[in-house]
Amino acid sequence: MVAGTVERALGPRVHDLLEHLLSRFEQRRQGLIPAREARRAQLAANGPSHLVETAHVRRTEWRVDPLPAELLERRVELIGGCTRSELIHGLNAGAKSYIADLWNFTCGDPWSVMRAHRVLTRAARMDLAYLDPSEGRIRANPRSQTRLMVCPRPLHVLEASVLIGDEPAPAALLDLAVLGAHALAPLLQRQGGLYLYLRDVQSHQEARLWAQMLDEVEQEADLPRGSIRATVMIDSLAGALEADEILFELMHHAAGLAIDPQGFAADHIALYHAPAMAVLPDREAIGLSAPFLRALALHVIGLCHRRGCHAIGSPSFVLPPLDPTRTKPAYQEMLADKERDALDGFDGTLVVHQDTVNAAMTEFNKSMPLANQLTFQRNHDVDPNSLVAVPEGAITVDSLVGTIRTILRSLVLRWQGNAFVVQGSRLHDRSSLRLALRLLWQWCHSTQGVITATKLDIHDDLLRYLVRKEADKLFGESDARTKALSARAVTLTLDLVLGDEVPLEPQA
Repeated sequence: MVAGTVERALGPRVHDLLEHLLSRFEQRRQGLIPAREARRAQLAANGPSHLVETAHVRRTEWRVDPLPAELLERRVELIGGCTRSELIHGLNAGAKSYIADLWNFTCGDPWSVMRAHRVLTRAARMDLAYLDPSEGRIRANPRSQTRLMVCPRPLHVLEASVLIGDEPAPAALLDLAVLGAHALAPLLQRQGGLYLYLRDVQSHQEARLWAQMLDEVEQEADLPRGSIRATVMIDSLAGALEADEILFELMHHAAGLAIDPQGFAADHIALYHAPAMAVLPDREAIGLSAPFLRALALHVIGLCHRRGCHAIGSPSFVLPPLDPTRTKPAYQEMLADKERDALDGFDGTLVVHQDTVNAAMTEFNKSMPLANQLTFQRNHDVDPNSLVAVPEGAITVDSLVGTIRTILRSLVLRWQGNAFVVQGSRLHDRSSLRLALRLLWQWCHSTQGVITATKLDIHDDLLRYLVRKEADKLFGESDARTKALSARAVTLTLDLVLGDEVPLEPQA
Protein backbone atom coordinates (compact mmCIF):
# COMPACT_ATOMS: atom_id res chain seq x y z
CA MET A 1 0.00 0.00 0.00
CA VAL A 2 1.33 3.43 -0.98
CA ALA A 3 1.24 6.08 1.75
CA GLY A 4 2.67 9.56 2.17
CA THR A 5 2.32 12.94 0.55
CA VAL A 6 1.61 11.78 -3.00
CA GLU A 7 -2.10 11.06 -2.54
CA ARG A 8 -2.74 14.34 -0.74
CA ALA A 9 -0.60 16.40 -3.10
CA LEU A 10 -1.39 14.89 -6.48
CA GLY A 11 -4.63 12.98 -6.16
CA PRO A 12 -6.11 9.51 -6.56
CA ARG A 13 -5.27 9.14 -10.27
CA VAL A 14 -1.56 9.26 -9.47
CA HIS A 15 -2.07 6.94 -6.52
CA ASP A 16 -3.88 4.33 -8.63
CA LEU A 17 -1.39 4.45 -11.51
CA LEU A 18 1.57 4.26 -9.13
CA GLU A 19 0.12 1.22 -7.37
CA HIS A 20 -0.43 -0.42 -10.73
CA LEU A 21 3.15 0.24 -11.85
CA LEU A 22 4.51 -0.99 -8.53
CA SER A 23 2.57 -4.23 -8.71
CA ARG A 24 3.83 -4.90 -12.22
CA PHE A 25 7.43 -3.70 -12.13
CA GLU A 26 8.84 -3.07 -8.67
CA GLN A 27 10.19 -6.56 -8.11
CA ARG A 28 11.98 -6.45 -11.47
CA ARG A 29 13.38 -2.99 -10.76
CA GLN A 30 14.88 -4.22 -7.52
CA GLY A 31 16.45 -7.19 -9.30
CA LEU A 32 18.19 -4.92 -11.81
CA ILE A 33 20.30 -3.19 -9.15
CA PRO A 34 22.54 -6.20 -8.30
CA ALA A 35 22.71 -7.08 -12.01
CA ARG A 36 24.03 -3.59 -12.71
CA GLU A 37 26.67 -3.91 -10.01
CA ALA A 38 27.80 -7.29 -11.37
CA ARG A 39 28.24 -5.83 -14.86
CA ARG A 40 30.17 -2.86 -13.50
CA ALA A 41 32.47 -5.16 -11.53
CA GLN A 42 33.13 -7.10 -14.71
CA LEU A 43 34.02 -3.94 -16.64
CA ALA A 44 36.28 -2.74 -13.83
CA ALA A 45 38.14 -6.05 -13.66
CA ASN A 46 38.38 -6.94 -17.35
CA GLY A 47 38.14 -3.65 -19.23
CA PRO A 48 35.48 -2.51 -21.72
CA SER A 49 33.78 -5.12 -23.88
CA HIS A 50 30.47 -5.67 -25.62
CA LEU A 51 28.09 -8.34 -24.41
CA VAL A 52 28.53 -11.61 -26.28
CA GLU A 53 24.90 -12.64 -25.82
CA THR A 54 23.56 -9.56 -27.62
CA ALA A 55 25.91 -9.62 -30.61
CA HIS A 56 23.00 -10.44 -32.92
CA VAL A 57 21.31 -7.14 -31.99
CA ARG A 58 24.42 -5.19 -32.97
CA ARG A 59 24.93 -7.10 -36.23
CA THR A 60 21.33 -7.13 -37.45
CA GLU A 61 19.83 -4.32 -39.54
CA TRP A 62 16.81 -2.82 -37.80
CA ARG A 63 15.42 0.65 -37.10
CA VAL A 64 13.39 2.19 -34.33
CA ASP A 65 9.80 3.21 -35.06
CA PRO A 66 9.67 6.34 -37.27
CA LEU A 67 9.91 9.57 -35.32
CA PRO A 68 6.68 11.58 -35.06
CA ALA A 69 6.50 14.62 -37.31
CA GLU A 70 6.38 16.88 -34.25
CA LEU A 71 9.82 15.60 -33.16
CA LEU A 72 11.76 15.68 -36.43
CA GLU A 73 13.65 18.90 -35.68
CA ARG A 74 15.48 19.37 -32.38
CA ARG A 75 18.48 21.56 -33.30
CA VAL A 76 18.86 23.32 -29.91
CA GLU A 77 17.31 22.12 -26.66
CA LEU A 78 17.49 24.07 -23.40
CA ILE A 79 17.78 22.04 -20.20
CA GLY A 80 17.06 23.37 -16.73
CA GLY A 81 14.97 23.15 -13.60
CA CYS A 82 11.28 22.80 -12.83
CA THR A 83 10.39 25.95 -10.92
CA ARG A 84 7.68 28.20 -12.27
CA SER A 85 10.10 30.90 -13.49
CA GLU A 86 12.53 28.36 -15.00
CA LEU A 87 9.77 26.69 -16.99
CA ILE A 88 8.30 29.99 -18.20
CA HIS A 89 11.64 31.39 -19.36
CA GLY A 90 12.59 28.01 -20.82
CA LEU A 91 9.41 27.73 -22.86
CA ASN A 92 9.78 31.35 -24.02
CA ALA A 93 13.51 31.20 -24.89
CA GLY A 94 13.12 30.13 -28.53
CA ALA A 95 14.72 26.68 -28.21
CA LYS A 96 13.15 23.74 -30.01
CA SER A 97 12.58 22.04 -26.64
CA TYR A 98 12.80 22.85 -22.97
CA ILE A 99 13.88 19.89 -20.84
CA ALA A 100 12.54 20.10 -17.28
CA ASP A 101 15.02 17.98 -15.34
CA LEU A 102 13.70 16.39 -12.14
CA TRP A 103 17.12 14.96 -11.28
CA ASN A 104 20.17 17.02 -12.26
CA PHE A 105 18.44 20.40 -11.96
CA THR A 106 15.99 19.81 -9.09
CA CYS A 107 16.70 19.40 -5.39
CA GLY A 108 15.80 15.95 -4.18
CA ASP A 109 13.83 16.91 -1.06
CA PRO A 110 10.12 15.96 -1.15
CA TRP A 111 8.88 19.57 -1.12
CA SER A 112 10.95 20.51 -4.20
CA VAL A 113 9.92 17.41 -6.11
CA MET A 114 6.20 17.74 -5.37
CA ARG A 115 6.28 21.44 -6.23
CA ALA A 116 8.05 20.59 -9.50
CA HIS A 117 5.32 18.10 -10.43
CA ARG A 118 2.56 20.59 -9.69
CA VAL A 119 4.25 23.19 -11.87
CA LEU A 120 4.86 20.65 -14.66
CA THR A 121 1.18 19.77 -14.67
CA ARG A 122 0.34 23.41 -15.34
CA ALA A 123 3.17 23.79 -17.84
CA ALA A 124 1.74 20.92 -19.89
CA ARG A 125 -1.35 23.12 -20.39
CA MET A 126 0.78 26.28 -20.89
CA ASP A 127 -1.02 27.71 -17.85
CA LEU A 128 1.93 29.32 -16.11
CA ALA A 129 2.64 32.83 -14.84
CA TYR A 130 4.54 34.52 -12.04
CA LEU A 131 4.98 38.03 -10.71
CA ASP A 132 8.44 39.49 -11.21
CA PRO A 133 9.32 42.36 -8.81
CA SER A 134 10.68 44.54 -11.62
CA GLU A 135 8.96 43.30 -14.79
CA GLY A 136 5.50 42.52 -13.47
CA ARG A 137 3.47 39.50 -14.55
CA ILE A 138 5.35 37.09 -16.81
CA ARG A 139 3.61 34.13 -18.38
CA ALA A 140 4.37 31.25 -20.70
CA ASN A 141 3.62 32.38 -24.23
CA PRO A 142 0.64 30.27 -25.36
CA ARG A 143 1.88 30.54 -28.96
CA SER A 144 5.33 29.21 -28.12
CA GLN A 145 6.43 26.37 -30.41
CA THR A 146 8.93 25.08 -27.85
CA ARG A 147 8.25 21.50 -26.83
CA LEU A 148 8.17 20.56 -23.16
CA MET A 149 10.34 17.54 -22.38
CA VAL A 150 10.77 16.00 -18.92
CA CYS A 151 13.69 14.15 -17.37
CA PRO A 152 12.39 11.81 -14.62
CA ARG A 153 14.62 10.52 -11.87
CA PRO A 154 16.71 7.36 -12.50
CA LEU A 155 15.68 3.84 -11.56
CA HIS A 156 17.90 3.58 -8.49
CA VAL A 157 16.57 6.73 -6.76
CA LEU A 158 14.04 6.39 -3.92
CA GLU A 159 11.39 8.90 -2.78
CA ALA A 160 11.28 9.03 1.01
CA SER A 161 7.95 10.87 1.20
CA VAL A 162 6.06 7.99 -0.43
CA LEU A 163 6.13 4.64 1.36
CA ILE A 164 5.43 1.11 0.20
CA GLY A 165 4.80 -0.48 3.55
CA ASP A 166 7.73 0.97 5.43
CA GLU A 167 10.06 1.37 2.44
CA PRO A 168 10.57 4.45 0.20
CA ALA A 169 8.96 4.24 -3.22
CA PRO A 170 11.05 4.24 -6.42
CA ALA A 171 11.23 7.81 -7.68
CA ALA A 172 11.15 6.86 -11.37
CA LEU A 173 7.81 5.08 -11.00
CA LEU A 174 6.37 8.00 -9.05
CA ASP A 175 7.50 10.52 -11.67
CA LEU A 176 6.09 8.36 -14.45
CA ALA A 177 2.78 7.97 -12.64
CA VAL A 178 2.41 11.74 -12.15
CA LEU A 179 3.31 12.49 -15.76
CA GLY A 180 1.01 9.77 -17.06
CA ALA A 181 -1.91 10.96 -14.94
CA HIS A 182 -1.59 14.71 -15.43
CA ALA A 183 0.73 15.65 -18.34
CA LEU A 184 0.35 12.96 -20.98
CA ALA A 185 -3.04 14.00 -22.37
CA PRO A 186 -2.42 17.77 -22.65
CA LEU A 187 1.07 17.24 -24.10
CA LEU A 188 -0.29 14.78 -26.65
CA GLN A 189 -2.75 17.44 -27.77
CA ARG A 190 -0.22 20.28 -27.77
CA GLN A 191 2.92 18.66 -29.18
CA GLY A 192 2.04 15.14 -30.28
CA GLY A 193 3.29 13.22 -27.27
CA LEU A 194 5.09 13.05 -23.95
CA TYR A 195 8.84 13.34 -24.60
CA LEU A 196 11.28 12.16 -21.94
CA TYR A 197 15.02 12.18 -21.28
CA LEU A 198 16.19 9.12 -19.35
CA ARG A 199 19.36 9.29 -17.25
CA ASP A 200 21.53 6.49 -15.88
CA VAL A 201 20.26 3.69 -18.11
CA GLN A 202 23.17 1.26 -17.91
CA SER A 203 21.88 -1.89 -19.61
CA HIS A 204 19.42 -3.19 -22.15
CA GLN A 205 17.53 -4.89 -19.29
CA GLU A 206 16.98 -1.48 -17.70
CA ALA A 207 15.87 -0.09 -21.07
CA ARG A 208 13.46 -3.02 -21.43
CA LEU A 209 11.93 -2.16 -18.06
CA TRP A 210 11.50 1.48 -19.10
CA ALA A 211 9.91 0.38 -22.40
CA GLN A 212 7.41 -1.89 -20.65
CA MET A 213 6.54 0.81 -18.12
CA LEU A 214 5.94 3.30 -20.94
CA ASP A 215 3.76 0.71 -22.70
CA GLU A 216 1.74 0.30 -19.51
CA VAL A 217 1.19 4.04 -19.06
CA GLU A 218 0.04 4.35 -22.67
CA GLN A 219 -2.36 1.43 -22.30
CA GLU A 220 -3.81 2.84 -19.09
CA ALA A 221 -4.47 6.10 -20.97
CA ASP A 222 -5.86 4.19 -23.99
CA LEU A 223 -3.27 5.76 -26.29
CA PRO A 224 -1.41 4.24 -29.24
CA ARG A 225 2.07 2.81 -28.68
CA GLY A 226 4.74 5.43 -29.24
CA SER A 227 2.78 8.31 -27.71
CA ILE A 228 5.67 8.49 -25.22
CA ARG A 229 9.15 8.90 -26.70
CA ALA A 230 12.43 8.80 -24.79
CA THR A 231 15.93 10.10 -25.45
CA VAL A 232 18.49 8.19 -23.41
CA MET A 233 21.37 10.16 -21.92
CA ILE A 234 24.58 8.13 -22.25
CA ASP A 235 26.36 8.93 -18.98
CA SER A 236 28.13 5.65 -18.17
CA LEU A 237 30.52 3.26 -19.87
CA ALA A 238 28.06 0.39 -19.43
CA GLY A 239 25.37 2.42 -21.19
CA ALA A 240 27.72 3.35 -24.03
CA LEU A 241 28.70 -0.29 -24.60
CA GLU A 242 25.03 -1.33 -24.73
CA ALA A 243 23.73 1.71 -26.61
CA ASP A 244 22.63 -0.38 -29.59
CA GLU A 245 20.80 -2.82 -27.35
CA ILE A 246 19.20 0.04 -25.38
CA LEU A 247 17.72 1.49 -28.56
CA PHE A 248 16.53 -1.97 -29.60
CA GLU A 249 14.64 -2.47 -26.33
CA LEU A 250 13.11 1.00 -26.59
CA MET A 251 12.36 0.52 -30.28
CA HIS A 252 8.74 1.69 -30.10
CA HIS A 253 9.56 4.58 -27.77
CA ALA A 254 13.06 5.65 -28.83
CA ALA A 255 13.71 9.25 -29.87
CA GLY A 256 17.52 9.02 -29.77
CA LEU A 257 20.60 9.19 -27.61
CA ALA A 258 22.39 12.16 -26.02
CA ILE A 259 25.72 12.37 -24.21
CA ASP A 260 26.62 13.67 -20.76
CA PRO A 261 30.43 14.18 -20.77
CA GLN A 262 30.65 15.04 -17.06
CA GLY A 263 28.64 12.00 -16.04
CA PHE A 264 30.70 9.81 -18.37
CA ALA A 265 34.00 11.11 -16.95
CA ALA A 266 32.77 10.59 -13.37
CA ASP A 267 31.79 7.04 -14.25
CA HIS A 268 35.27 6.42 -15.70
CA ILE A 269 36.82 7.31 -12.33
CA ALA A 270 34.38 5.02 -10.51
CA LEU A 271 35.44 2.07 -12.68
CA TYR A 272 39.18 2.67 -13.15
CA HIS A 273 40.94 4.10 -10.12
CA ALA A 274 43.80 1.87 -8.99
CA PRO A 275 46.56 3.84 -7.21
CA ALA A 276 49.04 3.40 -10.07
CA MET A 277 46.56 4.19 -12.87
CA ALA A 278 46.72 7.43 -14.81
CA VAL A 279 44.40 10.07 -13.38
CA LEU A 280 42.11 12.48 -15.17
CA PRO A 281 43.48 16.03 -15.46
CA ASP A 282 41.79 19.34 -14.61
CA ARG A 283 38.09 19.49 -15.38
CA GLU A 284 38.88 22.22 -17.89
CA ALA A 285 41.13 19.81 -19.79
CA ILE A 286 38.39 17.18 -20.13
CA GLY A 287 36.86 18.85 -23.18
CA LEU A 288 34.95 17.31 -26.04
CA SER A 289 38.23 16.70 -27.87
CA ALA A 290 39.37 14.37 -25.06
CA PRO A 291 39.90 10.92 -26.64
CA PHE A 292 37.22 9.04 -24.71
CA LEU A 293 34.60 11.78 -25.23
CA ARG A 294 35.45 12.10 -28.90
CA ALA A 295 35.04 8.35 -29.31
CA LEU A 296 31.73 8.50 -27.44
CA ALA A 297 30.40 11.26 -29.72
CA LEU A 298 31.26 9.43 -32.93
CA HIS A 299 29.88 6.19 -31.52
CA VAL A 300 26.53 7.78 -30.67
CA ILE A 301 26.15 9.59 -34.02
CA GLY A 302 26.91 6.52 -36.10
CA LEU A 303 24.71 4.25 -34.06
CA CYS A 304 21.69 6.58 -33.89
CA HIS A 305 21.62 7.33 -37.60
CA ARG A 306 22.00 3.68 -38.47
CA ARG A 307 18.94 2.98 -36.32
CA GLY A 308 16.87 5.96 -37.53
CA CYS A 309 16.81 8.26 -34.51
CA HIS A 310 18.42 11.47 -33.26
CA ALA A 311 21.90 11.94 -31.86
CA ILE A 312 22.01 14.92 -29.48
CA GLY A 313 25.29 16.59 -28.56
CA SER A 314 26.60 17.39 -25.11
CA PRO A 315 25.25 20.23 -22.95
CA SER A 316 27.22 23.45 -22.75
CA PHE A 317 27.59 24.77 -19.20
CA VAL A 318 29.46 27.96 -20.15
CA LEU A 319 27.47 31.08 -19.36
CA PRO A 320 27.14 34.00 -21.79
CA PRO A 321 29.41 37.02 -21.19
CA LEU A 322 27.92 39.87 -19.19
CA ASP A 323 29.49 42.28 -21.67
CA PRO A 324 28.80 41.04 -25.23
CA THR A 325 31.72 43.11 -26.56
CA ARG A 326 34.20 41.13 -24.39
CA THR A 327 33.84 37.45 -25.17
CA LYS A 328 35.82 35.09 -22.97
CA PRO A 329 37.86 32.23 -24.47
CA ALA A 330 35.60 29.63 -22.79
CA TYR A 331 32.59 31.10 -24.62
CA GLN A 332 34.42 31.00 -27.94
CA GLU A 333 35.32 27.38 -27.21
CA MET A 334 31.65 26.64 -26.56
CA LEU A 335 30.69 28.07 -29.95
CA ALA A 336 33.39 25.97 -31.60
CA ASP A 337 32.00 22.88 -29.83
CA LYS A 338 28.51 23.60 -31.20
CA GLU A 339 29.90 24.08 -34.70
CA ARG A 340 31.73 20.76 -34.42
CA ASP A 341 28.59 19.04 -33.12
CA ALA A 342 26.77 20.09 -36.28
CA LEU A 343 29.67 19.21 -38.61
CA ASP A 344 30.11 15.80 -36.98
CA GLY A 345 26.49 14.93 -37.68
CA PHE A 346 24.59 15.54 -34.44
CA ASP A 347 20.92 16.41 -34.97
CA GLY A 348 20.83 18.84 -32.08
CA THR A 349 22.66 20.06 -29.02
CA LEU A 350 21.93 21.10 -25.44
CA VAL A 351 22.47 24.42 -23.67
CA VAL A 352 21.79 25.39 -20.06
CA HIS A 353 21.26 29.15 -20.32
CA GLN A 354 18.53 30.88 -22.29
CA ASP A 355 20.92 33.55 -23.58
CA THR A 356 23.02 30.90 -25.37
CA VAL A 357 20.10 29.47 -27.35
CA ASN A 358 20.46 31.84 -30.31
CA ALA A 359 24.24 31.47 -30.44
CA ALA A 360 23.98 27.67 -30.55
CA MET A 361 21.16 27.89 -33.08
CA THR A 362 23.34 30.04 -35.34
CA GLU A 363 26.13 27.45 -35.34
CA PHE A 364 23.71 24.66 -36.23
CA ASN A 365 21.96 26.74 -38.89
CA LYS A 366 25.30 27.27 -40.66
CA SER A 367 26.00 23.55 -40.97
CA MET A 368 22.60 21.84 -40.81
CA PRO A 369 20.22 23.27 -43.44
CA LEU A 370 17.67 20.46 -43.04
CA ALA A 371 15.56 19.60 -40.01
CA ASN A 372 18.03 16.91 -38.95
CA GLN A 373 20.97 14.85 -40.21
CA LEU A 374 19.44 11.39 -40.06
CA THR A 375 20.58 10.72 -43.63
CA PHE A 376 24.21 11.37 -42.65
CA GLN A 377 25.68 7.91 -42.14
CA ARG A 378 28.94 7.73 -40.25
CA ASN A 379 30.48 4.34 -40.87
CA HIS A 380 32.72 4.48 -37.87
CA ASP A 381 33.25 1.42 -35.70
CA VAL A 382 34.45 2.55 -32.29
CA ASP A 383 36.85 0.27 -30.45
CA PRO A 384 35.52 -0.23 -26.88
CA ASN A 385 39.01 0.57 -25.55
CA SER A 386 38.80 4.05 -27.09
CA LEU A 387 35.91 4.80 -24.71
CA VAL A 388 38.32 4.64 -21.76
CA ALA A 389 41.34 6.41 -23.28
CA VAL A 390 42.48 8.82 -20.56
CA PRO A 391 42.89 12.43 -21.76
CA GLU A 392 46.22 14.14 -21.28
CA GLY A 393 46.52 17.39 -19.38
CA ALA A 394 47.84 19.12 -16.31
CA ILE A 395 46.57 19.32 -12.77
CA THR A 396 46.80 22.95 -11.68
CA VAL A 397 46.35 24.72 -8.38
CA ASP A 398 43.67 26.95 -9.89
CA SER A 399 41.60 23.97 -10.98
CA LEU A 400 42.13 22.20 -7.65
CA VAL A 401 40.80 25.23 -5.79
CA GLY A 402 37.97 25.71 -8.30
CA THR A 403 36.93 22.08 -7.88
CA ILE A 404 36.80 22.48 -4.11
CA ARG A 405 34.75 25.67 -4.44
CA THR A 406 32.31 23.93 -6.79
CA ILE A 407 31.72 21.16 -4.25
CA LEU A 408 31.27 23.47 -1.27
CA ARG A 409 28.99 25.93 -3.03
CA SER A 410 26.93 23.12 -4.61
CA LEU A 411 26.34 21.44 -1.25
CA VAL A 412 25.48 24.60 0.66
CA LEU A 413 23.19 25.98 -2.02
CA ARG A 414 21.48 22.62 -2.47
CA TRP A 415 20.66 22.54 1.23
CA GLN A 416 19.28 26.06 0.79
CA GLY A 417 17.00 24.92 -2.05
CA ASN A 418 19.12 25.65 -5.14
CA ALA A 419 19.70 22.63 -7.36
CA PHE A 420 22.63 24.13 -9.29
CA VAL A 421 25.22 26.86 -8.85
CA VAL A 422 27.35 29.26 -10.87
CA GLN A 423 31.08 28.99 -10.21
CA GLY A 424 33.88 30.18 -12.47
CA SER A 425 31.54 31.48 -15.25
CA ARG A 426 30.03 28.01 -15.55
CA LEU A 427 26.83 26.47 -14.33
CA HIS A 428 27.29 23.30 -12.27
CA ASP A 429 24.59 20.63 -11.92
CA ARG A 430 24.47 17.26 -10.17
CA SER A 431 26.81 15.64 -12.76
CA SER A 432 29.33 18.43 -12.22
CA LEU A 433 29.24 17.92 -8.44
CA ARG A 434 29.76 14.17 -8.85
CA LEU A 435 32.71 14.69 -11.19
CA ALA A 436 34.30 17.27 -8.87
CA LEU A 437 34.07 14.93 -5.88
CA ARG A 438 35.53 12.01 -7.79
CA LEU A 439 38.37 14.05 -9.26
CA LEU A 440 39.45 15.13 -5.77
CA TRP A 441 39.12 11.56 -4.54
CA GLN A 442 41.15 10.14 -7.44
CA TRP A 443 43.92 12.75 -7.15
CA CYS A 444 44.16 12.11 -3.41
CA HIS A 445 44.26 8.30 -3.70
CA SER A 446 46.61 7.98 -6.70
CA THR A 447 50.39 8.08 -6.85
CA GLN A 448 49.90 10.29 -9.92
CA GLY A 449 47.76 12.86 -8.14
CA VAL A 450 50.39 15.59 -8.34
CA ILE A 451 50.26 19.31 -9.15
CA THR A 452 51.96 19.33 -12.54
CA ALA A 453 53.95 22.57 -12.19
CA THR A 454 55.28 22.08 -8.66
CA LYS A 455 55.20 18.26 -8.27
CA LEU A 456 53.32 18.75 -4.98
CA ASP A 457 51.38 15.65 -3.91
CA ILE A 458 47.64 16.10 -3.46
CA HIS A 459 47.43 14.38 -0.07
CA ASP A 460 45.02 14.27 2.85
CA ASP A 461 46.51 17.17 4.81
CA LEU A 462 46.60 19.43 1.77
CA LEU A 463 42.92 18.78 1.05
CA ARG A 464 41.93 19.32 4.68
CA TYR A 465 43.72 22.67 4.65
CA LEU A 466 42.31 23.82 1.29
CA VAL A 467 38.73 22.72 1.92
CA ARG A 468 38.58 24.59 5.23
CA LYS A 469 40.35 27.62 3.81
CA GLU A 470 38.00 27.90 0.79
CA ALA A 471 34.93 27.39 2.97
CA ASP A 472 36.03 30.32 5.12
CA LYS A 473 36.61 32.47 2.02
CA LEU A 474 33.21 31.60 0.54
CA PHE A 475 31.05 31.71 3.66
CA GLY A 476 33.10 33.40 6.41
CA GLU A 477 30.99 36.58 6.24
CA SER A 478 27.65 34.79 5.90
CA ASP A 479 24.80 34.52 8.40
CA ALA A 480 24.85 31.91 11.16
CA ARG A 481 22.69 29.38 9.32
CA THR A 482 24.84 29.51 6.18
CA LYS A 483 28.00 29.14 8.27
CA ALA A 484 26.49 26.04 9.88
CA LEU A 485 25.72 24.61 6.45
CA SER A 486 29.27 25.46 5.37
CA ALA A 487 30.70 23.51 8.31
CA ARG A 488 28.47 20.60 7.40
CA ALA A 489 29.67 20.80 3.77
CA VAL A 490 33.31 20.75 4.89
CA THR A 491 32.74 17.63 6.97
CA LEU A 492 30.84 15.82 4.21
CA THR A 493 33.37 16.80 1.53
CA LEU A 494 36.33 15.55 3.55
CA ASP A 495 34.50 12.35 4.49
CA LEU A 496 33.81 11.65 0.82
CA VAL A 497 37.11 12.59 -0.79
CA LEU A 498 39.33 11.10 1.92
CA GLY A 499 37.31 7.90 2.33
CA ASP A 500 38.38 4.55 0.92
CA GLU A 501 35.44 4.17 -1.51
CA VAL A 502 34.67 6.18 -4.64
CA PRO A 503 32.28 8.98 -3.59
CA LEU A 504 28.63 8.31 -4.21
CA GLU A 505 26.09 11.02 -4.84
CA PRO A 506 25.43 12.98 -1.62
CA GLN A 507 21.69 12.60 -1.06
CA ALA A 508 21.18 14.85 1.97
